Amino acid sequence: MDRAFLIRAAASLAVLLSADVASAQWTLPQGDIVLDSGFDFQFADQEYFGLDGEPKSLRNFPLNGQYFGASFNLGVRAGFTDRLEMELLIPFRIVSYTSDPVVLVAQPADSMQSSLDYYQQNVIDLSEADAGLADVQIAARYRWTGHPFVTTTELRLKVPGGYDGPAGTFGERPESTEVFLANVGEFVRPGNVQDDVTLGDGQIDISVSQLFGVGFRSGTFIAGDVGYRLRLDGAADQVTSSLRIGQRLGRRLLAFVGGSSAISVEDGRVIGVSVAATDPNVPAEEYGGLDNLLLREVELRRDYVNVFGGLILRLTDEAEMKLAYGRTAWGRNVAAVNTFTLAFAGRMHLFEAAAPPEPEPEPEPVEEEPYEDEAPYEEEQSETESPSPIDEDSEVLPEDPVERPPAEPAP
Repeated sequence: MDRAFLIRAAASLAVLLSADVASAQWTLPQGDIVLDSGFDFQFADQEYFGLDGEPKSLRNFPLNGQYFGASFNLGVRAGFTDRLEMELLIPFRIVSYTSDPVVLVAQPADSMQSSLDYYQQNVIDLSEADAGLADVQIAARYRWTGHPFVTTTELRLKVPGGYDGPAGTFGERPESTEVFLANVGEFVRPGNVQDDVTLGDGQIDISVSQLFGVGFRSGTFIAGDVGYRLRLDGAADQVTSSLRIGQRLGRRLLAFVGGSSAISVEDGRVIGVSVAATDPNVPAEEYGGLDNLLLREVELRRDYVNVFGGLILRLTDEAEMKLAYGRTAWGRNVAAVNTFTLAFAGRMHLFEAAAPPEPEPEPEPVEEEPYEDEAPYEEEQSETESPSPIDEDSEVLPEDPVERPPAEPAP
């Protein structure tokens, strides 16, 4: 029943697959622009718990729960110099979660209401949907080295798009399972349900990563990164990493596989109590009380390992198409999300780098004409000076010209 982390896991994998799998390490040349748009379809019916004291195995969503999401991502990369580039990613997302309605608190034996009236007043339906602007990302990359081993530093900022952040099943209150159990009747009401689907974590991330990559004449490339993600507003910071390997197949096709991970280094802020199921396979009509409820104090913290693979088809010299599939292979406090991606990217050259100005030629030396009153003196001097070198025919040879240093070559 805890659906907030579903969307966060889907968002992470969608962003990962929406970026070019091999080109982030190799920054764009100055004046080049890459525009890309991608469509991601995500679904999940299983989740990982794994917080302290919780089951660590993969589990089905309770009450036949299913998550579906679709994202349309718009991105642009621009080369400001041959070493520095900027990136902007704007995702629009539609998400939904469906599950069977359930009555969590059994009707008291002394209740005067009919079963139908009690059901209508106490049935809880966790099915929700949402749409809007998700997490906007801005990144800057600076490449330190080029061929054969590329190293690049990336600084990335993630800002939520104004949506409501995640919360417990019944909001940020109660803050503990003890308070929940002491006031079950007060909290477990249809009007108190706050665990709506959400488009992301609802907080700011600042990430610093070191990227590396190497390409070979065989058409093989290896690229990866390691980094640290500072997560504000009480979310647990993460150490991040990824590795991708690709191979060119012919002139226009490239295949790739890879994986990525994010591991929390601290506990996160508790965002409320989530009502899950001890046995997620129990049908809704068999609940009838608190026996099958698993109460979780949910933290703003998650770990995951994603795996992915796909193909990049070069449509023209300046355009390409990407098909990819990814899945959450392991995690804690995340859903096991499957993501299919279809993306297009086009490259254009806006301007040439300004060439440095050519150096102006040095002026030719000018011989000074002697003044008339100095002419006799010069003639007298010429009679006493040693004669100029002569050739074998006793002709006067011109003296060697003054050598000037060559002009500096244009960089």
